Amino acid sequence: MSSVAYFTFTWTDDRLKWNHMLNYSSVIKAIYSTEDKLFIPPVVVENSVSNLGLISVPTLPIEIKSNGFILWSPGDIYETSCDIDTTFYPFDKQTCIITLTTRGYSKDKLNLELGTVPIVWSAYKENGEWTVVTSSSWVTTTDRDRIPYSQINFSFTFKRRTAFHLMNTIIPMFLLVSMTCFVFRIPVDAGEKLGYCLTVLLAFAVYLTLISDNIPTTSTHTSYLSIFMNVMLSLGVSSVILTIHIINIYFKPEEDEIPLYLKVLAKITARISFFNKERCCCKKSDSKVFDAVLENEDKKREIDAVPFVNTLYSWNSESSLRRDLFSSYEKDSRPSPTVDILCNIKLLSIKDLVSNFM
Repeated sequence: MSSVAYFTFTWTDDRLKWNHMLNYSSVIKAIYSTEDKLFIPPVVVENSVSNLGLISVPTLPIEIKSNGFILWSPGDIYETSCDIDTTFYPFDKQTCIITLTTRGYSKDKLNLELGTVPIVWSAYKENGEWTVVTSSSWVTTTDRDRIPYSQINFSFTFKRRTAFHLMNTIIPMFLLVSMTCFVFRIPVDAGEKLGYCLTVLLAFAVYLTLISDNIPTTSTHTSYLSIFMNVMLSLGVSSVILTIHIINIYFKPEEDEIPLYLKVLAKITARISFFNKERCCCKKSDSKVFDAVLENEDKKREIDAVPFVNTLYSWNSESSLRRDLFSSYEKDSRPSPTVDILCNIKLLSIKDLVSNFM
């Protein structure tokens, strides 16, 4: 799955507080810095297929508030592995997971937790091929060398939009299949019986190739559509063989005796098709295609605006504050023995759900 998203990480660093400094707290509410001066939690996208390094944006400003609250929102295009199930293609649903985990620091030193709104949909742009059905998130623990590490999973379930596939795959395919049946309505004397049959078969074979290019290439699951198309192709080949056999029998001399196998085949075919009977073996059934409705289960995150303080603010005071805060600050050390990191994801769009990385 290729997705455009922002991760939001928040934590508290008591070493960067200045709300107890009277000369700064009433003037400066927040300052900004970059990764080269702050402690940044080493977090990676565990199931990434393009980049296994730490999440890092060196030039991204990081907000630091007067109470030591730090807000870091790195964004990127994340390509993650996804187990694709094409059994019911093109009426399929796919579930993809984005997994975050820590590197270096075990769970007792760096703990990942879900934010108040784990998945934010306020800026999500609808995809032309997929629609979101459900989403969920949970916190787990993964063991590496018998050491527990904190891990967060964001799960998304998508349903394929079927309008394009109905108009360009399903309906044309059924029309081609129905044309194969009419070959037996053409009189043998017309001379076009075999030509019509071969034309329909070749058209179906070409269309089969075009459809196969759109079906995801995976061997772990077999699409019912692929099975149906191969069965229909086999029936098309059988109609060609039967047509040749019918033409051969039609032009045989009348004094030749009908072979026994042909009599048996005719009787079996007549029983299967209920020839000269008023009943039918088919039952009517209706099929309905349900469109999934996007479940708006997440509420928009509310961020309290910092009120404007009409005080004498100057760049010199902020520069002085930075010197006081970072003079003895060590970015390679943790703010506390156990750092709790709140995390959520803001999904912007899905570029490609089914790619070559499956």
